[in-house]
Amino acid sequence: MTDAITLRRSVRPGRVRALVAAVAVLATLFVLGPGAAGAGVAVKAGKYNGKTDQDAITTSFRKIQFTVKKGKVTLITEPTVAREACVSAPVFTLGGATASKKLGGNGTFTFTHTFLGNKFDKIHGRFVSANEVEGFAIYHFPAQDLCSAGKARVNFTAQHK
Repeated sequence: MTDAITLRRSVRPGRVRALVAAVAVLATLFVLGPGAAGAGVAVKAGKYNGKTDQDAITTSFRKIQFTVKKGKVTLITEPTVAREACVSAPVFTLGGATASKKLGGNGTFTFTHTFLGNKFDKIHGRFVSANEVEGFAIYHFPAQDLCSAGKARVNFTAQHK
């Protein structure tokens, strides 16, 4: 009988409500999955190959390649992007260089390069599964004889090799 009295005194109604609320929050996060909780996708290390969805460019020039190693994404091949009759030149891999960025906690990475003033060329990707990436590339173009000034945005997908 003394155990029951001791138990009633140690478990107060305020503590019970707080415990129930904490269990409810944890159950909600479990049901919604790791995406809702802000957790990233587990990422496979290695080489990823893909291509953009821009049909104006030949398939062999639309490819994008990068590697993932120790939480770092290294761009090896960047895609060629078209705007009207103009095509982009390499920005991130100019002269055979590679660009590297740390992989974000939510499975994203972004390479940026200043085009002019506050305009940036950008390649952004997000891991949608352990071995697949979806993203986009934005390239800016100056006014030329073949095209007007502006930007082009293309989507890409890449899979683990």
